[in-house]
Amino acid sequence: MYMQTKILLVSILLISINVLLLDDKNVFGQTANNETTSHMLNIMITNSLNFSKPVYQAYSGTFLETKNLTSDTPIISQDHAIEKAVMKNVGNVTNDMTFINTHLPEGIIQSAAHGTITAEDGESIDWISSDIGIINDQGELFNGIVQFEITNSSSFSFLSNATGFDKQTPDIKRTIWLIEK
Repeated sequence: MYMQTKILLVSILLISINVLLLDDKNVFGQTANNETTSHMLNIMITNSLNFSKPVYQAYSGTFLETKNLTSDTPIISQDHAIEKAVMKNVGNVTNDMTFINTHLPEGIIQSAAHGTITAEDGESIDWISSDIGIINDQGELFNGIVQFEITNSSSFSFLSNATGFDKQTPDIKRTIWLIEK
């Protein structure tokens, strides 16, 4: 029950982010520094995402295995994939990923995932994510939140316990931006 509540809350958050990205371009059209605006008791800090500087950019991916975990509605599947990417401050990396996908009405897919990003020097960082999106004739369109685990890896120390926003479109492979604290 706790996991279902957590997935529901993250899904609501992702839908809200998607609405902001599609509906209110002015929210992310602010300048790059953190501006503070005060209106009576409300304080809003803008630009917690820096879209000009992704921390992760995939350039290829391969699905290794897909299996259905249920036969009833909603269908839940497990997908295993490996992605090749370039990561800020690290270089070339391999991302070994497992997704648990819940196929909802209207072609919407809610995904809970976990994986390990490994650098060429063998150092790695684990992560979890929650994404929502669709797969259609043009490809995959997903938005999500990524939580990087605490790590002792010197290569990935800048990501230790960091949170990011990920986006994947038919034209652009998975890209991750950090959410500044």
